[in-house]
Amino acid sequence: MPEPTLTLSALYIYPIKSAGGVSLPSSDIGPRGLTHDRRWMVIDAAGRPVTQRECPTMRLIGVALAEGGLRVSAPGRPVLAVPWQPQGARRAVDMWGTPLSGVRVSAEASGWISAYLGGDFDLVFLPDDVQRWQPADRPYSSLLSFVDGNPFHLITEASLAAFNGHLSRPVGHTELRPNLVVSGGEAYAEDFWRRIRIGPADANGVAFEVVESCARCVILNVQPDGTRGAETLRTLARIRRHGKAAIFGQHLVQDAPYDQRTGRLRVGDALSVTEVGDSVNPVYE
Repeated sequence: MPEPTLTLSALYIYPIKSAGGVSLPSSDIGPRGLTHDRRWMVIDAAGRPVTQRECPTMRLIGVALAEGGLRVSAPGRPVLAVPWQPQGARRAVDMWGTPLSGVRVSAEASGWISAYLGGDFDLVFLPDDVQRWQPADRPYSSLLSFVDGNPFHLITEASLAAFNGHLSRPVGHTELRPNLVVSGGEAYAEDFWRRIRIGPADANGVAFEVVESCARCVILNVQPDGTRGAETLRTLARIRRHGKAAIFGQHLVQDAPYDQRTGRLRVGDALSVTEVGDSVNPVYE
């Protein structure tokens, strides 16, 4: 049988963690993943991350890339300009028990996000001099931005179509918050991928290791209008249970030493699977 044709069909970044995504035709890769992906984050008064788990209306925060930084919008709020390199004071961040140092974007940004979400919040940036690594018990060492735990997240069009066949309200790419979307192949084949390559087979291609299956949380139930449903995660838990987790998609790291993690991805790039396992990729606690 001929190998299926697999193609990178969409590419997304989410500059502000848990806010809207940006669809790109191409993106550079750095040590932490795709450029600008989750380098900003909303935190509460205690310095803890604020996401759609706590504030589902974050789904309505729009983010666009502009010449000098981000252009951030939300219902009822003026457009907020966020510079690429904020120069505010340092702010302690409690990243789920790991202490980090973030840069406060501005008093204007803090007021903007506090007024929109209705509380005491800050918008912070993760500067280059702050190193956040995957936990020591993970088999892959990777420098991270404000992602939950891995620098790249991949889904496939075939799996999304199969999943949507079980739902009364189909979900789109951005509700699953992937970085990489792949067309072609069979549904859920990516559960078994161990290594892939995107782009040409020479030095211009980018090799990845598959770290783990993506265990889904209640963010999957946040709908495009910023309200919470229940069907999506409940259905996934029924049809895609793996141990204690409901899984959809895969997490990746670049297959290179962390200080050599560079490259460029383009929509339309070919994807080749270079290693396949005989069991579903694990989920790490």
